[in-house]
Amino acid sequence: MLRTPAPVPTRDRITRSSRRAVVMLIVVVGSAGTFSALSGELRPGGLWVVAAASATTIPVAYAWRRWFRRWDAMAPLFILYSDIGITAVLFSFESSWDALPGAVLLILVSLFGVVFTTSRVLRVHIAFSVVVTLVLAAMAADEADPMLLAARTVTILGASTTPFLVQLYVAYLRDQVSTSRRDTTTGLLNRRGLEAAIGQVQQLRTADLTMGVALIHVALEDIDARHGRTTAKEVVAELTGALRESAPGALIARIRHAEFACVVLGGADRVAEDLDALRDDVESLRLRSAPTPLTCTTSRAHLGDGASRLVVLGRLIASASLARYSGTLEGDERRPEHDHLVDLLADGGPTIVFQPVVRVADGTVAGYEALSRFPAGHGTPQTWFADAAAAGLQTPLELAAVQRAVLASHHLEPDAFLAINVSAGTIMAADLARLLLPLATQRRVIVEITEHDLVRDYHQLTLALDDLRAAGLSISVDDVGAGHSGLRQLVEIKPDVVKLDASIVRGLDHDPMRRAAAKALTSFAGDIGAECIYEGIETEDELEAARALGAGLVQGFLLGRPTAVPLSVGHTA
Repeated sequence: MLRTPAPVPTRDRITRSSRRAVVMLIVVVGSAGTFSALSGELRPGGLWVVAAASATTIPVAYAWRRWFRRWDAMAPLFILYSDIGITAVLFSFESSWDALPGAVLLILVSLFGVVFTTSRVLRVHIAFSVVVTLVLAAMAADEADPMLLAARTVTILGASTTPFLVQLYVAYLRDQVSTSRRDTTTGLLNRRGLEAAIGQVQQLRTADLTMGVALIHVALEDIDARHGRTTAKEVVAELTGALRESAPGALIARIRHAEFACVVLGGADRVAEDLDALRDDVESLRLRSAPTPLTCTTSRAHLGDGASRLVVLGRLIASASLARYSGTLEGDERRPEHDHLVDLLADGGPTIVFQPVVRVADGTVAGYEALSRFPAGHGTPQTWFADAAAAGLQTPLELAAVQRAVLASHHLEPDAFLAINVSAGTIMAADLARLLLPLATQRRVIVEITEHDLVRDYHQLTLALDDLRAAGLSISVDDVGAGHSGLRQLVEIKPDVVKLDASIVRGLDHDPMRRAAAKALTSFAGDIGAECIYEGIETEDELEAARALGAGLVQGFLLGRPTAVPLSVGHTA
């Protein structure tokens, strides 16, 4: 049984726009007081009351900007301050009829309360606003037509219900967000919800904070095939209940159809103990719904200073997944449609070939791109990677290719860079910096982000790329102009190298549309200080067109085909 205390989700973080909105509210209230002071309609001594209240808005605005992160304590105090100041100004008017519309300022403060305080504080404030409005209306009974006074009072009181309507809408939005972060079958978090929960977990900050992940896999496809979908659903429900009982203090998520993850945070020893206990519970569990084996692999890592929890989470899930596949390469869980992938991983991964990247200025080799080659019979490299993604093996396959490329690169010229293709998912999931750092001390290494999948979380990807850049690696966006490699990737990733896709480069010499696209992308790369590589050069005319457009580096069959042992480039640009 796990004993890790349940993580406490924090409230939604206050954004800079929220801080500016509150400061704007303070300015509005202060301006209203200033205009009231200049109106000449105040009681004797009221000018000093209004002036004092307006003057306090300046230090209050500064205090909010300075200490806005402590809003839990500051928000009720701010509402109390606002109620006292606004009420003092309203009762400083000689005419209560003239002061009555100013009660709307209390409604503005109510809207602030919807976002920044508890429902109890909000209800107390609105009750106070209603009382102030009714008192002012009673005092104005001799100053205005009764029907007009009633209309104005009812209008203001009606506006006081607005915060409750906003509160209902906010609750609806939160429910929508919560639903999108939950698995509809089990009610557990999904992968997106797990990442959100990890980002919001509030833990004691100690020097020894460790994250642990237990990855649980159940053969649902086999159960579905043998016993039917109803039994498969019963297995999922039973496993969900068992995990909740065995790991009450963990974040539990269903991250794939047949995979569950339990995440614990705490001291290193406690996390290790909890993971061992959970693994024992899972592996000894006998499901009543259907006899099926369960596998549980674990991984843990220390969260050092500045470590991104989301990056560490992705790496731990990938590590636990790789451990499961490594442990079942010869086991009963092998599926025939995955045999070619499992066999390839068992043999160490794909074969690596190198294609030269050439300088346009003098035709010399600037570096090489490492490309994967696979056994015949299962399609193109793109097909292999697509099959690996469907089988949950994309990260292990890409890491195997990276390791092969590192080993095979030692015979390359020492001054030549090496470009290695990796998908965004693997960049976020794996510790590439550790894997490539030894090579980066010998030559320039470029990590090319491929378009194997659509980037859905640029924030997490940026954090992972920052780790790579800190290790001295360069970042390239591959296949720009094709697939998912669009302008947003360029803007979000801020690459060191921009690589134009062959679909744009081929026909560059005679197609004005391709030439215009290449010119724009080359200019963009120059403006952001990135190198630009033209990929797919196959003719002399295409090479001359690339030269005319300002290409610095080129790559293609004209300049050198991919080979296991690169030969010197014989073409002179």
